[in-house]
Amino acid sequence: MTSSVEKDKALAQDILKLVGGKENVNSLIHCITRLRFTLKDEGKANDDAIKNLKGVMSVVHSGGQYQVVIGNKVTDIYNQVMPLLDFSSTVSVTDVDAKKDGNLASRAVAILSSLFLPMLGVMTGAGLLKGLLVLLTVTGILNQNSGTYMIWNAAGDALFYFLPIILGFSSARTFKVNEYIGAILGASLTYPTLITAFTAGKSITFLGIHVTLMNYTQTMLPIVLAVYAMSWLEKLFKRIVPKAVQNIFVPFLDLFVTVPLTFLIVGPIMQKVSQWLATGSMWVYGLAPIAAGLFLGFVWQGAVIFGLHYAFIPILMNNLTTNNFDPINGILYCTLFGQVGAALAMGLKSKDSDFKEIALPASLSGLFGITEPIIYGVTLPHKRSFLMASIGSAVGGAVAAAFHAGMYTMPGGGIFGIAAFINPKGIDASFIAFVASLVISVVVSFILTLIFCKAVVPEGKSNTSVRTTEFKDEEIEAPVDGEVIALSDVKDEVFSTEVIGKGLAINPSNGEIYAPFDGRVVTVFPTKHALGLKSDNGVELLIHIGLDTVKLEGKYFDVKVKEGEVIKKGQLLESFNLQAIKEKGFDTVIPVVVTNPNNFDDILASAKGVINHGQQLILATVDQTQEVASAIATN
Repeated sequence: MTSSVEKDKALAQDILKLVGGKENVNSLIHCITRLRFTLKDEGKANDDAIKNLKGVMSVVHSGGQYQVVIGNKVTDIYNQVMPLLDFSSTVSVTDVDAKKDGNLASRAVAILSSLFLPMLGVMTGAGLLKGLLVLLTVTGILNQNSGTYMIWNAAGDALFYFLPIILGFSSARTFKVNEYIGAILGASLTYPTLITAFTAGKSITFLGIHVTLMNYTQTMLPIVLAVYAMSWLEKLFKRIVPKAVQNIFVPFLDLFVTVPLTFLIVGPIMQKVSQWLATGSMWVYGLAPIAAGLFLGFVWQGAVIFGLHYAFIPILMNNLTTNNFDPINGILYCTLFGQVGAALAMGLKSKDSDFKEIALPASLSGLFGITEPIIYGVTLPHKRSFLMASIGSAVGGAVAAAFHAGMYTMPGGGIFGIAAFINPKGIDASFIAFVASLVISVVVSFILTLIFCKAVVPEGKSNTSVRTTEFKDEEIEAPVDGEVIALSDVKDEVFSTEVIGKGLAINPSNGEIYAPFDGRVVTVFPTKHALGLKSDNGVELLIHIGLDTVKLEGKYFDVKVKEGEVIKKGQLLESFNLQAIKEKGFDTVIPVVVTNPNNFDDILASAKGVINHGQQLILATVDQTQEVASAIATN
């Protein structure tokens, strides 16, 4: 069976071929329903063939753009088209690149997660290989000094060890700079000479300035921050370097300036924060071990993600060499098992076979001590599951700390490292508590994830199987004051032919949009010209302010709500400068469209002429008798 992703990829390939190939594309953006190509020659595009593609609703020529109407899956298709275009020669700007919706933490997690999406399968495979090697060495089948082990270990460990190089490439793509410069920046952070100098404790300077060396292998945040900084510096370089020599001197300046700045600024900052975390944790442990267990268990995997864990290594080693015992790793060890519990729950709960193929193998690799596939492929992209894993780890950490569990030698990975926490004098209560902390972390994280995290479902499917539980009659009020007109009179065939749904349009008399029903905000488009709403009774509604107003890039619009926000009928959702938009030459008609009409028996226009917001505009109805009968028959 062809997966949803494969279908999206095939459709993207067909669309690109039928618009004349990548050579015919100057730029591509997308709005809430359509791909908006700027083509070198629109005559090369085959309108009829594109319209006949399954997944394409229509084709529109408007405003110098070749618009392919997709509907709700436009972002998925856009994401499949973009890799097919040549970034070096095609201006690839997307409206969603600068998305500002959500809080800072959500945006940061979204960016960090997206950086790993292209390599999730490889990361999971590499994690399984590393886990297998741990099993083979612990059981004595392989010797770590053998050539066989070294070659397989290189295959499994290379992605993680050289993660800054790979992330340098993907970060550069995200922040719109040359990917190869990003990769070189990552390579400089893992350059053998500098790693050797760090290992030897050597002190170096740059132009007389002391350089704080760190081991940047397997880190994530430093390279992402460095490439982001470089993306801003590059704008400056392009302004001062003549275009004729930019291909040579802009990369030169990128590396000449950014690499030293990374070592001079990022290194000290990361080291200082890491030291504060380590010192503070030891101080808390001395005062209240259980509090330290809760704190460290909760924050540890997040600290690892941001490379803030290195200051703990000398503390752990110092504890071992001076006391032959370290309590800190007794707390921290359970955190990888917390991730395992959350990932296992997400995998078992998922209704998406593609996600299961990532989550379940990642859970297995986590048992062997390899958590990267879990974090970047499963829990971090689904933020709540990462939180549940952290909570489960905090509980486990508190249990370990309460009984002063700790390590007596450096452990192996995952389940194979448990023996390192046995007291040389024999198994005691602290070791039993340590094992209990691992089990508790798995179980608590697993249960919390099952209860509080939504199941991952395939694209285009919902968790609701009986229509009557989701769809009911809905009176949709006018969201704006003005004059009602038929959709067929809207000067955009996507709306006038009801390609994306049924409804009415309003010529507004003022610039205020109000909630037409009780429900929630599904989409606030980055350019603010369109809102996607869903009512409590299941109506999915598009309010599109003006035609082609996506080109205004948010100017003259002021959104009062955010995605996911619950709204009440009559609530002010957005204001816009009606007169200014008209003066810019845009048609200000506002289509109000039910985009899921097939979930209802009738979408009835119930108004005409002049209307005020709050008055009934559209009625969506469901034949409850037929639906109940259908549901009973189905069950």
